[in-house]
Amino acid sequence: MEEQENGSVYVDEKAFTELGTKKKKRRKIVIIILSVLIVLLAAGYFSMVYVASSRFNPGTVIDGHDMTFKTLDEAESIVGEKYAGYEITIKYIDGESTIKAEDIGVNIDVRTSLQEIMDSQSPYEWFRFDKTYDETAAWKLSYNEQLLEKFLENESRLDPNNMVAPAQPEIEYADGEFYAVDGDPGNTIDLDLFNELLRNHIQVMDTEFDVAAEGCYAVSEINTESGVIKHCVERVNNMLRGEVSYLYGEVEVPVITKDDIADMIRIDEFYNVTLDRNMLTVKFENFANEHDTLYTERQFRTHDGHYVTIPPTYFGWEINREGEVDQLYIDICSEKKVVRAPEFNSWEYYYSESEYGIDDVGNSYAEVDLTNQMVYLFVDGNLILETPCVTGNVSAGMSTPEGLYEILTHSTNTELTGGEDPVMVDYWMRFVRGIGFHDATWRWEFGGDIYYYNGSHGCVNLPYSAAQTMFYNTYIGMPVIVYWR
Repeated sequence: MEEQENGSVYVDEKAFTELGTKKKKRRKIVIIILSVLIVLLAAGYFSMVYVASSRFNPGTVIDGHDMTFKTLDEAESIVGEKYAGYEITIKYIDGESTIKAEDIGVNIDVRTSLQEIMDSQSPYEWFRFDKTYDETAAWKLSYNEQLLEKFLENESRLDPNNMVAPAQPEIEYADGEFYAVDGDPGNTIDLDLFNELLRNHIQVMDTEFDVAAEGCYAVSEINTESGVIKHCVERVNNMLRGEVSYLYGEVEVPVITKDDIADMIRIDEFYNVTLDRNMLTVKFENFANEHDTLYTERQFRTHDGHYVTIPPTYFGWEINREGEVDQLYIDICSEKKVVRAPEFNSWEYYYSESEYGIDDVGNSYAEVDLTNQMVYLFVDGNLILETPCVTGNVSAGMSTPEGLYEILTHSTNTELTGGEDPVMVDYWMRFVRGIGFHDATWRWEFGGDIYYYNGSHGCVNLPYSAAQTMFYNTYIGMPVIVYWR
């Protein structure tokens, strides 16, 4: 375009034509490029759509695993790892056993669930990295029922022949008290419940089945907290209070102790409580045999420390056994401690127990040594008289009888009529039949072997002063021990 001298403008039409042509070319090139780009993008997009149609979209997390663009096979391999080698352990009260997948032909299908997850996703959204899919794979388990039954048939714990029923609580005694303890729980399994629960555990792929914790073991209907048990324990413990002691003079001697009562208590299967009278009779007889000293042979320690055997005589303790068992039964059932004197057929003034047995002589007694013709008088353990004597005439068959006796008569100015002519004595202390201690003023000497040829009719003759001392230091019931060495 040029401006002419005359003011007109010259237009070069050819130049305008060439400019338009160039613009058109550029526009066409741009359009071609854009078209190619669009085609390429479309091709790439649809190519990815094709790829995504068999893969999981970006942001897909299944069971905690990132499955972005993972194939179904890859996802199945990853998710299926936790199901590989499945096994369930059955815990019994006395051990455990394990069922492995191969034992019962377990088959686990997780692919169907993964396929459903994949099908729920649009492959056209393969580019949506801003989107998240948090999924949990569902699975379906199947197994061979026949193989499971065969496995269980070989489990000895499930054999009814090997099962022991649970026992009821027991009442036991220790340290002076009764208490309840649970009985043997046994091992009886409710097979119907066991089979149902086991199959439920397998279906949800649990790895442990605690048979006891899930209540498959049979239990006793009665336990230590049951009212009948508590009542029984209270009852028998109350009975333990019924101890009985006898009074031997002023000495209290246990007859029936807590331990004895515990031995006699009987508890039946319904927890009823009774006292065994037969056992009570046995215990009482044993006590009486041990503590009765009447007509028993015994060892006696003499004044000089030697032991001599004293033959049985009418001296000592003896319980009247008739009726005592009945009274003891009543005493025990009273549920309180009883201390009383039993009915005695024979009783003494002294009672003591020592390592040598029952001592009913005590430390106040008269001792007659026939062999050495001596009399010793002890009062409260002190020797207050030691004197020679003359005892029964051995050659005439009137020897003073050995044995353990007690003073029966205690008198003065007494006429004795046992000989040919009656004689008067100032001090008379009879201890058996018509035989006793007395003064013998007609004798000039005592001791030695006089008794053998010139002895008494059985009495123990004493010098007058000795008889007087003995009289004032003895009493009715004082023991008299007569012995040969």
